[in-house]
Amino acid sequence: MMQDSYSATFISAEGRQYPATIFLSPVTLTIRYKNESGEQKDIYWLAERIQSMEETVLFTKLSCLSLSNKTEYLQVRDANLVAAIKKVYRDRKFVGGVYHHTLGKTRNKILLVFAIVIGLLAAAYFWLMPWIGERVAMNFSKEYEIELGESMYQATMSNAKIDSSKTRILNEFYKKLSFAVDYPVTITVIEAKEVNAFAIPGGHIVVHDAILEGMKTPEELAALLGHEASHIAKRHSLRSMFRGFARRMFILLLTGNDTGIVGYLAANADALKGLQYSRSLETEADNEGMKLMAGSGLNTEGMLQLMNMLQQEAAGKEPAAFMSTHPVFKDRLENIRAQMKNFPTPSSGNRPDLSKLFHDLYENW
Repeated sequence: MMQDSYSATFISAEGRQYPATIFLSPVTLTIRYKNESGEQKDIYWLAERIQSMEETVLFTKLSCLSLSNKTEYLQVRDANLVAAIKKVYRDRKFVGGVYHHTLGKTRNKILLVFAIVIGLLAAAYFWLMPWIGERVAMNFSKEYEIELGESMYQATMSNAKIDSSKTRILNEFYKKLSFAVDYPVTITVIEAKEVNAFAIPGGHIVVHDAILEGMKTPEELAALLGHEASHIAKRHSLRSMFRGFARRMFILLLTGNDTGIVGYLAANADALKGLQYSRSLETEADNEGMKLMAGSGLNTEGMLQLMNMLQQEAAGKEPAAFMSTHPVFKDRLENIRAQMKNFPTPSSGNRPDLSKLFHDLYENW
């Protein structure tokens, strides 16, 4: 139930202010106040002549065009009076009216629908499309993956300078490792100043000769190849690519571009050099790489030596490309140390065949 009367401040057309008592009816808003002489005055505002209602942090101000065509004001600090005005005059234009209320509600609904659509699109972009991309990658046939990888390898090598001698030695080295990887792994060494190595779906591993310069043991080289071979075996490259490219394909679909996914991937083969893996995929490649090393009778400490070497190489310099795409974070090093305890430690020098090839690699550097 509303009150019979309320308090407010009446401001005359001349700017004089008077404490006032307010009475509301559907047709009029009555203002009762005492003038300077103490005389009680009643002013009747016709609801249809009230022009505006402005709400601020401190007060609400109403304006009305009087019958003498002068503007008068009412300054309200009482929240109950503001609420009563909105209720009594809810159909009047100055508080919104039926049309304005309907328009406001419609606008809010439109904004809500727009926000929901944007939210759904964002969810699709950040979560759904990467999930779909990974599912597509995992269901690729191996033959198709190898074919796609070969196309990407050719595109990647188009401007590369291959070191044939080192390539031959590294492939012999890898063959001697006898890693249990169900892909036809082929290694290519290219001349490049960036310390980097990366895996291409289907079996190709590209090694920059700069990453080989700092290695001191065959185990470090075996760790690098085991790590990259694990990326191939677990389809990390393909999965990471499809997660990223699925988002791009989503944008292409929204913009009406019907570029085929295979053609799109092949055209962007160069992106493999900077392909970033998630922490979970890097950790899995480390663990699987050490399993491959242990299976070949190698000391898994080579993985730790490799990471330490890469960190030392990057110290005080621009971050190595390998370090930016295969980040060596604290948890990763701790995981490698923990995993090493699960594997036996072979006696030193138990693989003279690998030591010879490792020596040959650096003999004519």
